Amino acid sequence: MGFAEEMEGKAREFILRLINQGAFDKKLYEELYRDNRNFKPWYSPRGLIDRGVEGAERVGVLIGVNPAGCPAEYDQTTVDRCWEQPISLDKPFNAFLDESWENQPPGNAKLQVAVQDVFKELYNDWKNDLRNTVCFNVCPIRTHDAGSIPDPVWDASVKWCLEVLECLKPNRIICFAVFTPDGKPARRSPWHAINRKYQIKPDFCANVKRSRDTFPAFVLACEARKGALSGCEVIGIPHLSYHHGNKKMYDELRQYLAQQ
Repeated sequence: MGFAEEMEGKAREFILRLINQGAFDKKLYEELYRDNRNFKPWYSPRGLIDRGVEGAERVGVLIGVNPAGCPAEYDQTTVDRCWEQPISLDKPFNAFLDESWENQPPGNAKLQVAVQDVFKELYNDWKNDLRNTVCFNVCPIRTHDAGSIPDPVWDASVKWCLEVLECLKPNRIICFAVFTPDGKPARRSPWHAINRKYQIKPDFCANVKRSRDTFPAFVLACEARKGALSGCEVIGIPHLSYHHGNKKMYDELRQYLAQQ
């Protein structure tokens, strides 16, 4: 059994433990578990994850909050199991390029395009780099929105996510940085989950809030300086489900890269 499969097992174990402890109300439990597609730990192939842990490749990582939406919106031919058995692909599978979401052609859903646009700013060979980036979420189970994730589930998911990161030892982490309307770190934010463990302090911080936005938004960047992630570059970006096409965000990513 490889590392990726082992971590899938650990995710299922903590989810089942929390079910037995009553962390989910009955309605949410039924929504989450009547369809196995609601369990989605990876957006990249297992093999890429295993090679990263083994040290065969120095990988980057992209981390979101959790899979959202409804299983009915996803194309049966490309959904969720493809990271196990890619369908007729001659390049490494990536859900942001190869899955069909919301009845759109592969890679054309709003969040997929937003991820692609960020990679276009960060990498010259952006598509190849995206295919070779380990992509996953803090929480591996689908809910309609982050607010539907019970607190015990989020806390257990953070521990799971950090174990993945510590074993991968990536050279770059790109993750969502989410804030509340009053400017405080949101509970369900990958950036702040990493910060609580590693006390990362941004060397670069740019306000990219647009006039129509309710929540603050920043591009943040730093180098982790302690523990298993020491030396890893961490870039925080606003939640891309809400910041697709945010010109300020793209401009500040360019500004940050120009300083490197």
